[in-house]
Amino acid sequence: MGETLANKNQAYWNGASQNVFKDKWVHDLQNQISEFLTGNPDWIGVQLSGSEDARSAKMMDYACGNGIVSRSLHDLFAMCIGVDLSDGMLDKYRGTATELGLDESRMLAVQGDLLAPTVQPTRPPLSEDELSNFDLVAICMALHHVEDIHLATRRLAERLRPGGVLLIIDWATRDSLKGSEQPNNSETETASQSATGSHQHHQHHHHGHSHIHNHNHTDGPDVINPKHPAAHTISHDSFSQSQIFSLFEQAGCGDSKFVLADRLSPVPGARSGQMQLFWARATKL
Repeated sequence: MGETLANKNQAYWNGASQNVFKDKWVHDLQNQISEFLTGNPDWIGVQLSGSEDARSAKMMDYACGNGIVSRSLHDLFAMCIGVDLSDGMLDKYRGTATELGLDESRMLAVQGDLLAPTVQPTRPPLSEDELSNFDLVAICMALHHVEDIHLATRRLAERLRPGGVLLIIDWATRDSLKGSEQPNNSETETASQSATGSHQHHQHHHHGHSHIHNHNHTDGPDVINPKHPAAHTISHDSFSQSQIFSLFEQAGCGDSKFVLADRLSPVPGARSGQMQLFWARATKL
């Protein structure tokens, strides 16, 4: 059996973890992600009904990297568990926990691949109970590195309690934007609208087959240059709102919401030199 995309990602990010967070564009991107998360907890919509729930609330930061989601939202949870394939990235996650003054009872780094066809024990070994019934499961800037995105979203949703929230942060497809920063689409929120509340939440229901065929790279503005050193770790250049909502639906989630960043992000590896973030969330039914 040949090397899997997961193997390629593990090998690449073990090495790249030492320097990637020193790049200014990565630092700026993480600030952009964090500003939205810390400013919009109501949009994320994790429902904790009482003080007991708050004391036991837990989040999974999947493909956690240095833990930008945990850093942004740890105050909402009693426990954050960061899961990553890369030991190098987990070292960065532990560094973030140390910086925040959080011990392993509050912010735990775990090596594992919960998206593999056959899931092996994590390191350190966690029980199924410890890896289940999360109030929030987040995957940030990592879905585009995953081979089977349908399986991935189902697996992540399975880790949620009923009513828990699945959060996806990644690159939005801009093929239809004709160079504009903002889409001409009343069903798509922007980060500035979400922050000011000047929008309506849209709940979408899709029926029939999911139309996600984005494995082949196109010539659109969001394409990663094939000469980029991380190009071999990428399965999808970007995602559309309809793709993400279809993924949520087939994973058993509803009340789907999608927000576009209100500005483009400089990305040296992108053919156009810039890309657009999105934040998307759905509730496990």
